[in-house]
Amino acid sequence: MQVTREVTSAVVRRRSSVVHSPNISQKLDDLPKAWDNAAKAGDGFPFVVKYPRPCHTLEQIVNLETIQAYLQLNHLDGWLLYDFRGQNPIALHVAGIKDSGTRRWFLWIPAQGRPSWLIHAIERGAFMDVAPDMEGNKHIYIGWQQLAEILPTFVGSNGKRPLRIAMEYSPLGAVPYVSKVDAGTLELVTEVTGAEIVSSADLVQLMQAVLSPEQMDSHRRAAQVCLDTKDAAFAFVAESLRAGTEISEYDVQQFIMDRFAAANLDPDHPPIVAVNANAALPHYAPTAQRHSPIRRGDMLLIDLWAKEYAPDACFGDLTWTAYCGADVPATVQDIFNAVARARDTVIEAVEASLGEHRLIHGYELDDLARDVIREAGYGHGILHRTGHSLGPLVHWNGVNLDNLETQDRRRLIPGVMFTIEPGIYLPDLNWDDSATPKGLGIRTEVNCIVHADRLEVTPGRQREVIALLSERL
Repeated sequence: MQVTREVTSAVVRRRSSVVHSPNISQKLDDLPKAWDNAAKAGDGFPFVVKYPRPCHTLEQIVNLETIQAYLQLNHLDGWLLYDFRGQNPIALHVAGIKDSGTRRWFLWIPAQGRPSWLIHAIERGAFMDVAPDMEGNKHIYIGWQQLAEILPTFVGSNGKRPLRIAMEYSPLGAVPYVSKVDAGTLELVTEVTGAEIVSSADLVQLMQAVLSPEQMDSHRRAAQVCLDTKDAAFAFVAESLRAGTEISEYDVQQFIMDRFAAANLDPDHPPIVAVNANAALPHYAPTAQRHSPIRRGDMLLIDLWAKEYAPDACFGDLTWTAYCGADVPATVQDIFNAVARARDTVIEAVEASLGEHRLIHGYELDDLARDVIREAGYGHGILHRTGHSLGPLVHWNGVNLDNLETQDRRRLIPGVMFTIEPGIYLPDLNWDDSATPKGLGIRTEVNCIVHADRLEVTPGRQREVIALLSERL
């Protein structure tokens, strides 16, 4: 194939048919069909016993067998990983390398056979030590014309039929967390190979977001400490209020940080402690310079997270709400009830899908939760998605419960963990007939682990607003 500057111009002129396809939704729905078909055929969930350990630490081994099983089930010819100067950390993780070098490179993982590499002549040293399963032939290029000439044969394009290749691309930006390949490179690959590019989002989730039993145990331990710390923080507030001692959001935040330090947990960054209208800002966090006092009659939201100090350890991440008085106002309880119903509706939907051996999308669950809140009359108080992937980072690389900020069409597969945390945020609401409206933000958050036959909710869920000065406490 003779590659000239005219080819480059053609790449710029002609966009991939995948990007502009009027049937994008159908393409996205078709991608994981094999998973459902396998379940309906009585095979259960694919890969239940083949899940590799996640690849967020470079010492862990990528499982080639699992990748190729996924490719074959989904009728994909291969996974083409690409990186330039570290812009695609997913490629680095799968490749098992720490440094991407300074030139473009590709790693081709075919549905059958050994992986192979396309690297620049001066970068051979950067690819001497790769993940054992990713060892393969190294193809060398020097100029950009040569790169374009080699790519078709590199991926096995023979002109007989268009290949179906997975890359870190998301149609219409639906899942930006995996959109790591720039548009120009996508155009280059489709132009010179004629391939159909599909999103690797589900494959990335399989490689990075499926947790080991040890990681799940680390989460359970961290989540229990978070739950106990939440209880201690609310007790600290209640004692201070009863004693007439001044207390602020920042005081409680630092109390929580001290408890995590004593438990040898890593919170990554300080928790959210927010009263009244501050809680209507979902990512508000007090500082030493900016915080509000906590007084009798206030609403108080605490969102806290932490993990053990280990490379593979996973976070616990919980949100609870309390009233700084004896009797929770009816309006507050009504709003909490709407949020709790939204949370429980999601839990029930996931449990039902698992019982039917059906994999459900993240976006479907977000729709369910927000429908509950809208039907309760609080749709105007929705500011964010229903939940996010949880793992070694607070926001991890698996499916999110999101059809608001993005449209996450990934499925909840066994081994992934996520939060459910619907919220209602009303900064101008006068919920207690005060002379000046205090505002309100209510969120309830639980953590969930998907198993092949059940959903595990850890370590529990809030059923009602806690009245900190109630005689029952």
